[in-house]
Amino acid sequence: MSKIELRLTDIDPPASELIRTIYRDIVNLPSTVKLGLTIRYFNHDDVGLYFQITGSGTGYTFDTVNLGLLASGANAYRNLDEFASRTKPSVGDLPNGEMEENVTLTLKAYTDSGYTNLKWTYERVVTVHWINSADAAFTVDVLNNFDDGTVQDWAVADEAGNSIATLSVVTDYVLSSPYSIRMNQAQVIGSNRQCRARLYKSFTTPNKPKVFVIFDIRNGGTGTYVDMKNLKISRDDTLLVYIGKPYDATHVDYFPKDKWMRIVVPLPANVTIELRVIAEMNIYAATGYTWLDDFKIISK
Repeated sequence: MSKIELRLTDIDPPASELIRTIYRDIVNLPSTVKLGLTIRYFNHDDVGLYFQITGSGTGYTFDTVNLGLLASGANAYRNLDEFASRTKPSVGDLPNGEMEENVTLTLKAYTDSGYTNLKWTYERVVTVHWINSADAAFTVDVLNNFDDGTVQDWAVADEAGNSIATLSVVTDYVLSSPYSIRMNQAQVIGSNRQCRARLYKSFTTPNKPKVFVIFDIRNGGTGTYVDMKNLKISRDDTLLVYIGKPYDATHVDYFPKDKWMRIVVPLPANVTIELRVIAEMNIYAATGYTWLDDFKIISK
């Protein structure tokens, strides 16, 4: 076993973690696109180490992030928001609506807080799979843009801690006018409280070789404190995407707030499933929000 390790899932060593792929859709993205991801890193050495991560890839610019001290035998999550950037691929770069490229994530471990005495290096190749959901090769099987003023059969459920979990059609933040939907997690008790709710809907997927779901999601809040802890996308009880860190009561955001995020995930064909967006927050006398707009399922 390597003395340090980098993973992109919640699968614990020594169980194998399959090669990871990040899916992205170019439609309506800006000319320079940002890449963010949540990593999980491990210290298998017998001493504490100072970790650092960077990356490389053709056409990409990566940050170098100092992750701090990690004790022997410990592991930690870190969301790397806007960790890398590149020029958006052109439509011509995606023949038949798809293209793949590889980037390399490089985890380093140092014995000193100045990050000068390098002890271990661990590299992980990740595939970035681009799609163009507007390409004629794809069929748009589901489009929920909520522009009819309804929630289009989406629903919410309270999972932990909320005094109120509700769903609204709103106009405050939208991607396609005039409406989006917003899941509200309200907590009025005068102390920090773990609040977790899910936004969900059932679908039957197309019977085609390739099926993708595209979520455009925004998170925020109003009130004293709304701290973003983690965001999960799941298919029934199967976790597909995890962004952030496990819950704690600190006033620190672990996944992006006040910005739209696009999450693209492949789905199995010809099955009935429940798709879930699960947002976990630390809330103090406030309301946390999760918006959804221009949700799509496409296939070819």
